[in-house]
Amino acid sequence: MSGDRIPVQMSEEGVAPVDARPAFTLDEGMADIKRRQNPAKIKYRDATFLSATVPVDRERANDLLPAGVRMAEDSTALVFVADYPWTNFNSTYREAAIFLNVRHGPFRAAHCPWIVVDDDVALIGGRETLGFPKKMAEIDWAVTDGVVTASVRRRGVELLAMTGTIGDAVTSLPPIFNQPFRNVLGTLGMSVPRLVTFSTVDEPIAQHDANVQLKVGGSYTDALDTIISGTPLDGHFRRINMRVGKLPVPVGLVSPTFLIRTHPLRAV
Repeated sequence: MSGDRIPVQMSEEGVAPVDARPAFTLDEGMADIKRRQNPAKIKYRDATFLSATVPVDRERANDLLPAGVRMAEDSTALVFVADYPWTNFNSTYREAAIFLNVRHGPFRAAHCPWIVVDDDVALIGGRETLGFPKKMAEIDWAVTDGVVTASVRRRGVELLAMTGTIGDAVTSLPPIFNQPFRNVLGTLGMSVPRLVTFSTVDEPIAQHDANVQLKVGGSYTDALDTIISGTPLDGHFRRINMRVGKLPVPVGLVSPTFLIRTHPLRAV
C-alpha cells in the first residue's frame, strides 16, 4: 500500500536517492515543502549579485503596474544579474531581473515586471509560488580579478550586458529580495489574479560598491529599452545566504486587464 511507504528522504540540497521514486502521498509532499520552506535553514547559499539602481521611464513603468500600485517618487528600479551556485531544491542557475521601486498606498515595496532564469525548476517555483513572471534565457556570468561580466540573451537578442568593477566594502546596500514585494499571483487559466506580498531574509557574506557599466537592449517580448531610461545611478556587488522570510500573503485582487496589458513582457 502506498500509505505504508516511508517518505523519500531528500538531502539538504534537495537530491533524492538514485533508486527513489515518489509515492505521490500528502505526507511526502508536505515533508518536502516543509524542508524547502524551513526558515531555519538556508535556501540559497553564496548567492552572488551584480546590481545597479537605474532611472526608469515613469509613464511606461506605471503602465506595467497593477491598479493601486504606482512608481515611487524617485522613478527608479534595481536591475541585477545573479549566480546561484547552491540551492535546497537541487538547482544551480543564473537569473536576471528588473525590480521597480513602487508604492502601494502608504507602503514602499518592489514589483517585478520582468525576470529570466536558465533553469526550469527555478522558473516553475518562482511563477507558481511568488508571482515572479519568469521566462527562460541564456545568461553568462564570470568573475575575474575583481571584475564581474554578465550578459543576458533571449531569442537571439542581447537584452542586458553588465560589467562591474568591485570596489570598497560597505555596510549596507539597496535591498534585492529582502524587501516587501507586490507581485501578481494566479495569472493562468480561470484563477483570480491577486496581489501578494512577501520577503526573504538575507545574511550578507560580502557587500561592496561597484562601478557598473550597463548596456540595455530590447525586443517586442522583452522591451527593456523602453523601461530603463538612463545609465546606472549606483552599482553594487554582494554575496549572501538567503532564507525563507514572510511567505506570500494576498493584499488585493488584480483586474484581468492587467494581464492583457502586460502579456508580451510577462508571458511571451
